[in-house]
Amino acid sequence: MPQPRAARRPWLIAGIWIAAAVVSLPFLFGWPAPPPATGIFAAFHTAGGYLLVLALCYVFYRVESVRLPRRPALALVFLILLLAKLINRIHFFTVDWGRQAFRTMENTPWQIMLQNNIILHTPSFSPHAARFLPNAFVRWLEIAGWSFPAARDLYRLLFVMLVFYAVYRFARLFTGFLGAVIAMLLTAAIYPISFEYYVGQLTDPMSHLSFVLAFIFIERDDFPMLLTTLVIGGVAKESVLALSGYYVLFGRRDRHFPWKAGALLLSCAAIYYGVRLYVIGGPMHYKDISGVTVEHVVSNLSDLRWPYVYILTALALTPFLAIGWKETPLTLRRLALYLLPVLFISSTFFSWLVETRNCMPVVIVLAVATGCLFARLADAEAKAQ
Repeated sequence: MPQPRAARRPWLIAGIWIAAAVVSLPFLFGWPAPPPATGIFAAFHTAGGYLLVLALCYVFYRVESVRLPRRPALALVFLILLLAKLINRIHFFTVDWGRQAFRTMENTPWQIMLQNNIILHTPSFSPHAARFLPNAFVRWLEIAGWSFPAARDLYRLLFVMLVFYAVYRFARLFTGFLGAVIAMLLTAAIYPISFEYYVGQLTDPMSHLSFVLAFIFIERDDFPMLLTTLVIGGVAKESVLALSGYYVLFGRRDRHFPWKAGALLLSCAAIYYGVRLYVIGGPMHYKDISGVTVEHVVSNLSDLRWPYVYILTALALTPFLAIGWKETPLTLRRLALYLLPVLFISSTFFSWLVETRNCMPVVIVLAVATGCLFARLADAEAKAQ
């Protein structure tokens, strides 16, 4: 007899923590990457990558076939795969082998250099090393025989698929099938613009996935999974920890709110400072947060490239939020109003405004709100006929 969901949850959470610990091992012990497989063995690894992708598609289908008829479930899974492949291909040509960001090194060799220095805890790369989980995942693939470019591409494909499926599941909390598909399509339309000016750090899309999962658990009032997501997601990229502030502001109706808020804030602070103290090995300074100084703020704001790409990403869907404001679910309105200033301020002080990949979490929220709007308009049009 199957166990009820409540009985399975402690095992699920324990399994997630164990999986995160296992993924972290190459970083914790500084494991080097062996020479990649060649010849027929490289072909086997390529086939193995396709099998992993198909296995993930099958998992999506099995889950959704319980909720949807067979044809919509198949169409949904194929759409997720198609969107992820398109995004990955655009990324490959525009970032990995695209415009050279540094005069002395092409982008992919720079990514390899960054990967090795993160795994080896090189002090001068400490801000990147604090976001080690995606690099540790890719290092496992390298240990298994994939070359770095192949491991990077497979990692991105798998996690972009997970991002789109998470967007779909998040949207289904507020709207039907059509609205959720529209949210996915809008996310896919804006995604390529968001990585126009970065060099291909591995933090995304694992960081984006942690945001969307946190959105889901916030809406479901699932505090244990929210806590797990923020703490583990914090070692993919620390920006997700900002959602602890959202919980403090808007989670006051939860049972036992004071101790939950305290536990969340303490856990987020512990993972943030603990990881940085571990990789730095001494006192932490402003530059150790994200590799920039306070003086960076002025040059960041004065960069003439960021307003245009920011409008096309973070602000692109805000008119739809305004149009459907009254009918938009409260959680989506709160998340949008919270994330827009928080992510902007974070990018101003600790990142680069021109790297609007940091804005994708709010883009996803706005895409879901827009999907809800168009689904309502389609229903109204159908009823009027």
